Amino acid sequence: MSNRPCHAGGMKIKKTYEIPLHALNFKPTVVARFGAARLVRHLDGPYELVGGTADDGDAAREWCSLFAPEVVFASTPLRDPVSAFAA
Repeated sequence: MSNRPCHAGGMKIKKTYEIPLHALNFKPTVVARFGAARLVRHLDGPYELVGGTADDGDAAREWCSLFAPEVVFASTPLRDPVSAFAA
């Protein structure tokens, strides 16, 4: 059995569209929230902990050590020396 000409007639060519660069989303993606702190991933790969208290940062580091070991924080935020002795 051969295909009749009408069987091959349904093929359509899709048009391609160019997307301007300003329309793409280059904003950081929020991975998780810890109280007031947000763990965000930037488009080029690194993670950053934004905002929150020292306790929120500790919770984020503990969560990352358990569930996302590939996340490495660039720097450790300094704690207030007075609150470090109180804890």
